[in-house]
Amino acid sequence: MEKKDHVTISDVAKRVGVSTTTISRYLNGKYGFMSEDSRARIASAIEEVGYRPSGLARALKFQKSRTLGLIVADITNPFSAILVKGVNDRCQELGYSLNIANTDEDPEREKAYVQSMIDQRVEGLIIHNTGENNLFFQKIATEQMPIVLAERPIGQPPILDTIKTNDMEAIHKVMKYIKKHGYERIGFFTEPLKNIETRIQRSAAYHNVYPELFNSEAEEYVLTSHEPEFVQRMLQSFLENSGRKSILTGNGVVTLNLLKAIKAMGLSYPDDLGICSFDDWEWMELADVTAITQPSYEISIECVNRLIELIDNKGKGVPKIREIPCKMVVRNSI
Repeated sequence: MEKKDHVTISDVAKRVGVSTTTISRYLNGKYGFMSEDSRARIASAIEEVGYRPSGLARALKFQKSRTLGLIVADITNPFSAILVKGVNDRCQELGYSLNIANTDEDPEREKAYVQSMIDQRVEGLIIHNTGENNLFFQKIATEQMPIVLAERPIGQPPILDTIKTNDMEAIHKVMKYIKKHGYERIGFFTEPLKNIETRIQRSAAYHNVYPELFNSEAEEYVLTSHEPEFVQRMLQSFLENSGRKSILTGNGVVTLNLLKAIKAMGLSYPDDLGICSFDDWEWMELADVTAITQPSYEISIECVNRLIELIDNKGKGVPKIREIPCKMVVRNSI
């Protein structure tokens, strides 16, 4: 179809065969009773006719900036990269601009970026937080603007809306799978928990299910350093006890460091030990590591959708956590 120089919302509505109100609701993320088929047809029509919402016109009409902010904890982490892509994709669909900042897990930089984005008049923030500015975020959300957290909730009950992985369900599933394959012990290797709720919940899930599966005590190893010698010492400590053993890691960073240690120590999996990763980074397929795959892109889309709802409702409502199920990718490391 030849695209017009100036395409309006009416053109999209005519192509789909629905009202302009329905198209407007879609563009603002208000799906209500809209079916998946209707959403797909609208998205296709928008692409075909080349419709792009006028950010300036909408901003003048509603006195809004049509800009969202995204602050990630570590841009080099694959989860953050997918989060950026998904949030940006959804913002483009809805006619929003996106400001992005990376904190490198630095709480002071995190606070500075939040204040900077407020000064730039973003309408709301999506934050993959450091876990060290909880009260600050609560104050900002209460007094100034809506915030949605990606993957790392704050408080029980939550003080801010959060979209995250169902960590408990995933850990339980994979530990039962490891047990079924004849392993007698599972060691959980994690980075320091700090105030990062995701790490805390994964550790808690491991300790919660362990007594159901094994008679021995749970064994958690905290990698306070990524220095090769330190990681090797931790791994050796786990291997000293008897019984067929498997490792479960708390995230992809830990998995990478343990794989380096396994190679340096002349070990192999699953012959000498099993290993399963929480995080399924792209290279893990080449390493043949069984892994829990996070729904990172879906999390990013839902973060934007929830933030738009909060903006439209002026931040009103009880904060909720939405948990999205993971998948386990079975390879040959168990």
